Amino acid sequence: MVEFRGFGILTCCLAAQLSAALWATPSGVQITEDPKGARVGRHEGRAFALAYEADMERFAREDAADRRTGGVVFTGSSSIVGWKTLLRDMAPLPVVNRGFGGATSPQLWWYADRAVLTRKPRVVVVYVGDNDLCQASVTVGNYMKYIRLFRDCVWQADARTRLVFLSNKPSPSRWEWWPKYQEANRRLERMCSRDPRLSFVDLSATLLDASGQPRPELFLEDMLHLRPETYARWVKVVRPVVERAWREALAAE
Repeated sequence: MVEFRGFGILTCCLAAQLSAALWATPSGVQITEDPKGARVGRHEGRAFALAYEADMERFAREDAADRRTGGVVFTGSSSIVGWKTLLRDMAPLPVVNRGFGGATSPQLWWYADRAVLTRKPRVVVVYVGDNDLCQASVTVGNYMKYIRLFRDCVWQADARTRLVFLSNKPSPSRWEWWPKYQEANRRLERMCSRDPRLSFVDLSATLLDASGQPRPELFLEDMLHLRPETYARWVKVVRPVVERAWREALAAE
């Protein structure tokens, strides 16, 4: 299957397997296969693996089993996937978890139609960047480019949709990158301050001690992912913002 993303949101399915030849999409994304046969997208110099077909197929099955739309979609990387109590934590808001672990900002943009927009959400909550910003080759500017592309993709589908961006988290395993994460968070917050449809949630205080260092006891053994009980800290700062965005989205209809 080959996906072609145009000016709007368009997916074309071809029965033939993607060959090693180069395929250019109207959006400027080129798709190739690496030496092992895995699909790779390339856009304006940024390469990203198209490795989430199994997740997209699972999302499609979930959509077929539950056709309700118009709720709140949480999406992004493993910090969303690992939020196992999310639906209970946000109840009675109609929440769907559409995280796919390891996702980067260009992958979130590329898969937006299948991971997020099929649900026609009123509110989208995003955690992505943890896997971008720890790469020396990825600048904060490049990360923000794909954040904006994702935002615009959502608004092409429905300009009334509210988006809530969660800050990139501090963690012991990626502490060397924390200054870069902080710059990205400042850029995220600045973007959100310019449009009432956007909100920003700073998660830093939920994971840092009084001296500004990450608290290891809040993380799993890999010192990257969160312990299940740590999400209770996130609920306290995330839920009020999501509830406000939900009220605003309903009022905008």
